[in-house]
Amino acid sequence: MTMGYWKSHLGVFYVILSAVLFGTMPLLTRIAYAHGSNAYTVAFGRFFFGSIVLGIVCSALPGCSIKISRDQFLALLKLSVPYALMPILLYASYTYIDSGMATTLHFTYPVAVMLIMAVFYKALPDAKQIICAILCVGGMVFLYTPNGQVRIGGIVLAVASGIIYAVYIVLLGKSTAKRLHSLVLAFWISMLSTVEIGLIALFSKKLVFSLDAAGWAAEVGLALFATVFALALFQKGVFLCGEVKASLFSTFEPLTGIVIGVIVFHEVLTAKELIGMISILAAAILLVMPTRKTQILE
Repeated sequence: MTMGYWKSHLGVFYVILSAVLFGTMPLLTRIAYAHGSNAYTVAFGRFFFGSIVLGIVCSALPGCSIKISRDQFLALLKLSVPYALMPILLYASYTYIDSGMATTLHFTYPVAVMLIMAVFYKALPDAKQIICAILCVGGMVFLYTPNGQVRIGGIVLAVASGIIYAVYIVLLGKSTAKRLHSLVLAFWISMLSTVEIGLIALFSKKLVFSLDAAGWAAEVGLALFATVFALALFQKGVFLCGEVKASLFSTFEPLTGIVIGVIVFHEVLTAKELIGMISILAAAILLVMPTRKTQILE
């Protein structure tokens, strides 16, 4: 087996690990909400505290300077815009539709990644990737439990959040920023996202600071798990295994949320949810199975 084969599988491991860490967000967000936070403050605090920790870590590690060139800054600025815009669109969709439907619609982004790669980069997905995408989207549909009113505005916002995230994944995979240290890349994406989300939140008067100790602890937890570790791992995974594979394996995130719900909140795992989980796991197993001619879309 070639070195590229093992690099691809290492990338898959990074993406799955990042998805598990991202999957802790619902739990920590729920805690933050219960102690005075809101969607804008959660997003802002996650990137703000994350950029501080990443800055300290980068300064302490040899050969990990946060100094970058003007061209690198412009490349990172281009990456940060869709990354900062995505959670705002997703959180805004919660105003119109329930979070379960919003999450389901958002996690159709692997299909959007495939379409963008095919249309703009002439990188057509192979049959196995198409089947895996169908399994992932089908699994997300099974994981969704109807609750509340369906409004077209919420559907548009949730789908838009997925498309914007797909744009970020593709831009990340093609960016010259891949030559930067993964922690330096995560630092700049976090810091720029902090500024962008902060400006939007201040303009809309949605940023609040009246959190108690538990609320701030949840914000810091989000920064550590969903930014410092998860963001750096996901970026590294995209560079190693490609945009399409990374987007498909990131669907492990909602599985983690369900497991946390069962363990922490004693939620009941329904047969429908179990089918959804099996469908996503089947897609993951199929995707990593070796074929005679392995093609990684980069």
